[in-house]
Amino acid sequence: MNTRIALLVLLVFLTGCTTVPRDAFRLPESTLAIREAQTREYQSVSDSQILSASTAVLQDMGYAIDELEEPLGVISASKRADASNTFEFLGNAVFDGLKCVFTLIRDCNTRSRDEIGDVQDIRMTLVSRPTLENKENVAVRVTIQRTIWDKKGQISHQETISDSEVYSAFFEKMSKAVFLEQEGV
Repeated sequence: MNTRIALLVLLVFLTGCTTVPRDAFRLPESTLAIREAQTREYQSVSDSQILSASTAVLQDMGYAIDELEEPLGVISASKRADASNTFEFLGNAVFDGLKCVFTLIRDCNTRSRDEIGDVQDIRMTLVSRPTLENKENVAVRVTIQRTIWDKKGQISHQETISDSEVYSAFFEKMSKAVFLEQEGV
């Protein structure tokens, strides 16, 4: 019995001695650029004005407000959109065909029409907080995720949107809404 316990302790000790890779917790270089694209600072505006303007913009864009936590400065909104797109199917068929030619694979499998996206769920989360430098300014960060469902009802793709142009377009609308909110319009 003592031999079994000693062997078990030795086994636990040996498996616990694995090393963590040096860069395991290092974020990619692009993380800072993405965070900067997702964040804007608004001057001389209250949290309630930001949340009111944000809610209006999201609803104007067709989003349903799922959660609104005013004390925390958090809004979650979502919408379902059509993801079936002829260009997506054609683009993937062309890409798969080129991949077959360039890699010289004989039995190439291209995606069937059932695997192409049918609908997508888009979720936006907005967090606002006073800035550390000036409590009259509010920093707003928005993140956008989407889940694409295929025609069989299976998840075909999930991603966090990192395109800075998408965030710029949102913040352009947001800036106009904040201005109107500050003017009381």
